[in-house]
Amino acid sequence: RPPSPLCPQIPPLPCSRLPYTGETMVKARLGLLMLLGAARLSIASAGAALLVASMATLPQETALSEQSTTKTVPEVAERGLLFASMSSPPPPPSPATPNIRNPDPSTFKWELSFYKCTWTNSLYGYSWYTVKKPQEELNPDCGPEYRVGYLTVPLDYDDSTVENEISLELRVSAKLACSTGDSVEPCPVIFYHNGGPSSNDHSGTSNKNYGGRYDTIGIAQRGIGEDDYWLHEQIYNGTFDADGNINQNSFLFDPYKKFPVDKSGNNKNLADSNSWPQHTQNACRGYQAQVEQGIHPPKNWYLDPEEDKQEIRNKFRFADAAMRACVKDKHWKIELPGQGTGKPANFLDYVGTHLLARDIDRLRESFGAEKLSCYGFSYGTAVCSTYAAQFPDKLDLFVVNGNVDHPGTTDTYQTNVADAFNQLATKLLKICNNGYGNSNCLGSRDESPAEHFERTTNEIRTNPKFRFNTTESKEVFKFPVGFIYHMFSSVRSTPDSAKWIETLDAIKAMVKWVSDIVLLPFDDAQWWVEKAISAENLYGVIPGLPATDPLGQKYSICGNADWHATGICKQSHYINRLYMGATTAINSLDYANRFSWLQAAQLTEFLGQKYPPFAVYKAINDGPKYMMYPREPTPCVYGFRDGPKGIVINSLYDGATPYINAKTMREGMSSTALVTWQGIGHCVASATYDKEGVDKCLRKVDTYFKTHGATLPIDGFTCRNSKQIVSLEEQARENFEATPTPEDLTSSSHHAVCLSCKNLAEKDPTIVCQFYSGGNDPDRPCRDCDLPEICIDELLG
Repeated sequence: RPPSPLCPQIPPLPCSRLPYTGETMVKARLGLLMLLGAARLSIASAGAALLVASMATLPQETALSEQSTTKTVPEVAERGLLFASMSSPPPPPSPATPNIRNPDPSTFKWELSFYKCTWTNSLYGYSWYTVKKPQEELNPDCGPEYRVGYLTVPLDYDDSTVENEISLELRVSAKLACSTGDSVEPCPVIFYHNGGPSSNDHSGTSNKNYGGRYDTIGIAQRGIGEDDYWLHEQIYNGTFDADGNINQNSFLFDPYKKFPVDKSGNNKNLADSNSWPQHTQNACRGYQAQVEQGIHPPKNWYLDPEEDKQEIRNKFRFADAAMRACVKDKHWKIELPGQGTGKPANFLDYVGTHLLARDIDRLRESFGAEKLSCYGFSYGTAVCSTYAAQFPDKLDLFVVNGNVDHPGTTDTYQTNVADAFNQLATKLLKICNNGYGNSNCLGSRDESPAEHFERTTNEIRTNPKFRFNTTESKEVFKFPVGFIYHMFSSVRSTPDSAKWIETLDAIKAMVKWVSDIVLLPFDDAQWWVEKAISAENLYGVIPGLPATDPLGQKYSICGNADWHATGICKQSHYINRLYMGATTAINSLDYANRFSWLQAAQLTEFLGQKYPPFAVYKAINDGPKYMMYPREPTPCVYGFRDGPKGIVINSLYDGATPYINAKTMREGMSSTALVTWQGIGHCVASATYDKEGVDKCLRKVDTYFKTHGATLPIDGFTCRNSKQIVSLEEQARENFEATPTPEDLTSSSHHAVCLSCKNLAEKDPTIVCQFYSGGNDPDRPCRDCDLPEICIDELLG
C-alpha cells in the first residue's frame, strides 16, 4: 500500500499479504455468471455486493488521514520526542445512530484530530531546537487518535426559564483507543474527571484505556479555563528537510490555542484570574472592601488558633466583604434575551456539579451511547456520584477514588478539612524516622514526635524572645506559630513520599532553630528572630531549611522589614490573595448552609475542642469561604443508589479527603465495594514509598475494568502495607526506643554516657559524637568524653 500520511516511515504492505483481493473475487463471480446463465442478474448483484465488501477490507487510509492538512510533525514533551499529524475532521453526515466518531452535530462537533507517534530510540540526548536525526532512524509506534471538540449546553436546563435560551460551548477531549472508523459495534466509554475543581478536559486523554478496551473522554466543565499546565500539547508544526533531518525552522505549536474554553463568550474562566478585567481582580482581592467599607484584612496570614482569635475574626469579616464585592462584579453578568434593561443572569449561579452531571449526560446522548462509565478522583468523586444519583440507569462502571465530604454542608466540610489534616499530620510525625525516609524523628523515647512538636509551638507562644513591641502601632508582634503549621500544608494532597520527608526535615530544622534561640542571650535571640521574620527567603537564615517548599514556594514569614513598626506581615500570597476561583464558586454551590462571618468564626473556634491547633489552622484557611459564600446553594446528591456496581477506594491517611468519606460514600452506594489502602496520600495512586502495597489496590481497579465489571473486589478489601514497609517501621521503632533521654544521660556516670554514645554509634554510625569522642578509632571510642553535657546535646540533635 502507499505510505500513510500519518506514519510515512512504515513500509508498504506486500501484496502477498493480501491473497483475497477484490480482483480475485471478481474473476470468481464472472466464472459463475458464465456457468449459471439464467441466474446472471441475481448472481451479478450478489457479486457486486461481495466486491464492495471485499474492497472495504483493503487497508485504505481513513477519511481523516486523506484530509490531513499537515505533514508528519515531531513533538517534544517530557516523555520524549513525539510525532504528530494534525487535521480537521471532515464534517460528518447526520447519522441515523450517532456514535463517538460521528456524534449528533446539533449538540456536539469534533474540530481537531491528531495522532502521536513515539520515537522508541531513547539513547540520544536532545532538545527540541537541536534535534538532527535522519528520518530513517525514527521508529514510530503510532498510538490512538486524539480529538477535540465542543458540546453545546444551555445555561440552565429548566426550559421554563429564559436562561435556558443561553448557550455555553464546553470543550471536550477524547482518546479513541477502542473505536475505529470501521467499528460496527460501539466501544464502551469511560468519562474521567481528575478533580479540583480545576482539572480540564485533558482528564479524558491522560488516563488508562485498559489495553484499548475503552474510549476515554473528558470535559472542561463550566468555569474551568486554560491554566492547567498539563493540558497543553507542545507539538512541532514542522517537517523534514531535504536531507531527511528535522526542519530547524519548525516552531512549537499548542493545538488547544485555536480551541479556547470560552468559545461562546458566556463561559467565564474562573480558573485564571489573569483573564479577568482589572476591576474584577480588585473586587475579588478585597480592594473595594478596604476603600469603600474600611474593612481591612488581618495583619498576619499565619494565624494561631490558640492566641489569634480576634485576628481570625477579622480575617473572616474581610473575606466576607471581599466575596460580596466579587460576586456582584459586572464581569459575571450575562444579558438575557428579550430582557432589555432587566436583571441579567449571574454566571456564578450556574457552575454547580449538579449541572455538570446534566452536561455529561448530554455528552453521552450526543454520541448515542446507552451507558457511560465514570471514574473520578478527589472532587471527581462528587462528579461521578452526582451522575450516579441523577442517571443511575445510564451509568455503566463506577469508580470513585479519594472521596469528598458526603453530607454536603459547609460546616461539615470544614470539620472534614480539620479531620483529614489531623490524620495526615499525626501519621507523618509518626513515620518521620522510619526506613523509607531520611529524616531523624522529633521527640525521644519518652516524648512522641507530636508532643515534641507541640512543646516547641508552646515555647514560641510563651517565651518573650519571640515577642516584639511595634514602634508605630504600639502593639505586640508575635512570631507567627501558624508559619510552622503552614509548612504541613504543602504535602496535603501529594502521594510523593520524597516531598513528605522534605517537609518533615524542614519542620525539624525549624524546631531545632527554636531550641537554639531559647538558649541564646535575650538580645542575640531577638536579633536572630527579627532577621528571620524580615527575610524574603529563610534559606540560609535557618540552618537546614531548603530554599523552597515541595510546591516550589520560598519559605518566608513576612518578607518585609517594616513589620517591626507597623505590625503588618506582607506575605506575597496574603497581599494578592483572591477570594474567588473555580474551587470556591463550584464547591460553595454544592454545599448547603450559609453563616454570617461571626458565626463562621465561632464554629471554627469550636473545632479547637476536638482537634489540635495545626488541624484547626488548616480549617481556618479552607472552610470559611464556603460557609459565607453570598450566592444561594444548589446542593448535590452524591450517590444513594443501590443499582450501580462499582468501587469506592480511599487511603487511610488522606490529607485532603479523609477515610470517613469513603465509608459514607459506600453506605450511600449499597451495590459498591469498599477498597482501603493502608497508606498515605491523596487518592490511591502510585505512592512512591510503597509501590508494591498500593499496586494491590490498583490491580483490583484494573481487573474490574478489564473484565467490564464482572470482577468486583470483595467488599471491605484492604491493601496492606508491603512486608518491606512493615519491617522498616518496626526497625525504626526499635532504634527510636533505644535512644537515650536527657534524664538517662544526666543521671549516668561519664563512663555510662560514653557507652551510650558507643552503643548508639553502632546502630547508626552517622550520628557518632565525633568532635568529643576522639574520632572513629574503634579501640578508643570515647577517649575525650569528659563533658557529659556535650554528649547530651549531640545525641539529642
